[in-house]
Amino acid sequence: MPGGYLFTHAVFWLVVGLVAVGTNAVAIILSIGLGLLAFETVTKN
Repeated sequence: MPGGYLFTHAVFWLVVGLVAVGTNAVAIILSIGLGLLAFETVTKN
């Protein structure tokens, strides 16, 4: 289901971007860390 996968990530990064812009650099760093963790979890399965 590549479409659902890409759509989910598009929404995820959109929210991450909005949160980062609305807050500060710490949010960006934490979001990137969570994003990489989620990516590794998905790719392992």
